[in-house]
Amino acid sequence: MTTLKFNSRVFRCFTVMACAILFVSAASAASEKVLYSFTGGSDGSQPDSGLTPDGAGNYYGSTFIGGTYGWGVVYKLSHTSSGWTETVLYNFQGGSNGGANPMGTLVLDAAGNIYGVTISGGEGYGIQEQPGYGIAFELSPSGSGWKETIIHFFNNTDGGPSSGFLRDAAGNLYGETGGGDASGNNGTVYLLRSAPNGWEYGILYSFQGGDDGNYPYGGLVFDAKRNLYGTTIGGGGTADGGTVFKLERGVSGGWTEKQLYAFANTADGVAPQAPVVFDSAGNLYGTTVWGGDACSPYGCGLVFELSPSGSAWTKTTLYTFAGEPNGHAPSAGLSFDKAGDIFGTTSNGGNNDSGALFELKTQPGGVWAESIVESFTNGSNGGYPSTPLIVSGTNIYGTAGSGGQYGHGVVFEVSDAASE
Repeated sequence: MTTLKFNSRVFRCFTVMACAILFVSAASAASEKVLYSFTGGSDGSQPDSGLTPDGAGNYYGSTFIGGTYGWGVVYKLSHTSSGWTETVLYNFQGGSNGGANPMGTLVLDAAGNIYGVTISGGEGYGIQEQPGYGIAFELSPSGSGWKETIIHFFNNTDGGPSSGFLRDAAGNLYGETGGGDASGNNGTVYLLRSAPNGWEYGILYSFQGGDDGNYPYGGLVFDAKRNLYGTTIGGGGTADGGTVFKLERGVSGGWTEKQLYAFANTADGVAPQAPVVFDSAGNLYGTTVWGGDACSPYGCGLVFELSPSGSAWTKTTLYTFAGEPNGHAPSAGLSFDKAGDIFGTTSNGGNNDSGALFELKTQPGGVWAESIVESFTNGSNGGYPSTPLIVSGTNIYGTAGSGGQYGHGVVFEVSDAASE
């Protein structure tokens, strides 16, 4: 599943005054540089995953399509004296015995192995012209190349993967599916554990739909006790606006689901499609793709905070997007700099309706003000970003799935944007 590109011309602000109040200003000190423009050929096309650093200054990612077989690639971006160089590590081959269309941010282990998922290929491929349920894979350095090992074939019972992996210190991999017979087609949270005879797959929780939530998407995070947190796009009550959930680890190894928040109506937010993130005080932050009270009829999305209060969580809307020239449709996770400022992207909006990179900064009285750091053009600087950002020092790194010199997406750096 590629990330949807939204057309903010359909969702205008309902008054000029609302737009003026919500849109603050464009940040002036930051500058964007394209590190790599994908050509759409053997190097890949549509980098719809975020970047993963390796600690040595390299970044790893995947493209949804392109490569030798057209089914996407895993690539490495390395900084050299002459600039940045892309190396394709693996070309997905599709079919019933291979994966196709990788999605979600990759994870690395200490040995340099790479783990991820594809949403097509594998079991079910070609049956009644179906694309397959996808695979979970490991890429390992092997001589001068990389070896792929399929560690799980997803199937009709599992459903297809709807996020990349979260990896714990023991090497276990946690992920989500967006359907499957095991959950009545409402989605699951699952675990892949390395065992002497291969990888073992187990479902930690099956969503029930309705009040419980359905279609977990975007990724998971741990708290200090290794409980899991995530979002569902739908469910949560009659509004069907989605949920934020917690999976609590029991002493006997079982998991119990607790719904932290259900979005109540359009103004409250609709369809959280990204993982939540913690601040140092234990509050959770996230986005909804739609909702808010600035655009009619569906809203242009918002940023929210959930704060624990005893056994309950209180939701506060920090910022509501308003379309052009403001952002529209935030579909990626948020990132903090060391000063506690929030950075993220919107898939649409900005000056050119091709997406924006924004910053939220607290003001006196606890109000959050937004600045547009970069408006994408869907031209040379990329377009329609939908993946999480990396904040490194004062610089920000990310991908955009469209635009660039050849029109097939970019990896970008925005310098002097964050606070150390």
